[in-house]
Amino acid sequence: MGRRGFHGRIATLADACAADYLVVVTCEKCGAKRQMHPYKIMSRRKALTEAALDTPLPGFHCRACGRKASVTISCLHKHPGSL
Repeated sequence: MGRRGFHGRIATLADACAADYLVVVTCEKCGAKRQMHPYKIMSRRKALTEAALDTPLPGFHCRACGRKASVTISCLHKHPGSL
């Protein structure tokens, strides 16, 4: 169940997690997009908790192109499980 009572601006991964929204991770090299839960990204990399959305973040490995690349993480404004 999503936290539909969240009020505020969603500017970081922590905000997206608090609002229970999905995020889209886009590879800068090949353009592959992947929907993820923000808590999965934050559990793997604790430093990304306060990472700003819609900015390129270096040091990720793209599963689609198989290269190390920068990614852009943006908020989908959609709760998991909603149609």
